[in-house]
Amino acid sequence: MKKIKSIDLCVIGAGRVGVTVCYTFTLKNLSGIKVKAISSRSAESLKKAKRFLGVRAADIIFTGDNTKAAALANCVLICTPDDSIKAVCDNIFKNKKNNYLKDYYVFHFSGSKSLEVLDSARAAGAEIASIHPLKSFASVGEAIKSLPGTVFGITYSSIKSKKVAEFMVKNLGGETIEVENENKPLYHAAACVASNYLVTLMDYAVSIHKRIGIKPEDSLKGLISLAEGTVNNIKKMGTKKSLTGPIARGDTGTIREHMASFRKFFPKDYSDLYKTMGIETSKIAYQNKWIDKNAAEELKKILKD
Repeated sequence: MKKIKSIDLCVIGAGRVGVTVCYTFTLKNLSGIKVKAISSRSAESLKKAKRFLGVRAADIIFTGDNTKAAALANCVLICTPDDSIKAVCDNIFKNKKNNYLKDYYVFHFSGSKSLEVLDSARAAGAEIASIHPLKSFASVGEAIKSLPGTVFGITYSSIKSKKVAEFMVKNLGGETIEVENENKPLYHAAACVASNYLVTLMDYAVSIHKRIGIKPEDSLKGLISLAEGTVNNIKKMGTKKSLTGPIARGDTGTIREHMASFRKFFPKDYSDLYKTMGIETSKIAYQNKWIDKNAAEELKKILKD
C-alpha cells in the first residue's frame, strides 16, 4: 500500500467527541491531516465548537449541511450519537453510484455499532472503519488534556481503511487494539462497566454514607482517594491481585455485619448491588486461593440470604 500522504477531514457531530478530535488535529498543525469542515444539525453546537477552536477555526467550514461538509473532504468522521449514525450516513451517501467514493473513507466513532451502519458508504465505493476511544468525554477540555496515550478500538473493512485508522489514531496520540465487527457490542459493554458503572458504584457508596450522616462532599473526598489507590494498584498488578478487603481475607463475620446494617437502615432491595458485587468478589478471592471453598460457599450463602 502507498504511504498515506494527505487526509482532508470532515467531522459530522459537534459534540464533545467531534470537537476534541478537531481541536487535537488542528492543534498539531499536521501536514497530513487537515480539518476542512465540521457539520452539525445544531447551530448552537456549531457556535460553541467555533468558539472553542478559536483561531484554529479560521480555515474550517462550519455548516448544518452534512452533504456539503462531506463534499469538501476525502475522509468523513461521524461523531453523532450511536443511533443516528446509519441515518446520517444514508442521508449523505445512499443511492450514490458504485465507485463514486473511490479513495474515500468513512469512519464512525461508536464503540457498539457494527460497520453495517456504514453500508451505504461502502456501496458507493468508500473504505469504512470505526474508531472508538476507550475514554470518558465528560468535557472537551479534560478530554483534550488526557487524550494522549488513549487506547482506541478499531474495526475495519480492508487493509486500506485499517492503515488510515491507525494513521489517525497515531496522530491523536493514541494506541490501537483490533476489535472484530461481531464482537463490538461486548467490547463496548466492557467499556460501560469500567466507566459508566464506576460512576454508579461511587454514587451508591456515597448514598450509603449519606444514610449515616456523612455529607456527600466529605464522602467523595475519601472514596475517590480510595478508588484512585485501587486503580493505581490495578495498573501495577492487574485486577485479581489488587483485591483487598474483608472478602479477600475471608472475614465472613464482617460481611454478616454489613448485611445486618443494610437490613436495619435500608429497604429490602437496596443491598442487591452490594450482594451481586460481593458474590463476584468472592469468586476472585477463591481464584487467587486467598480463601478456601468452604469460605467461598459461606460468603455466597450470607450474601444470597
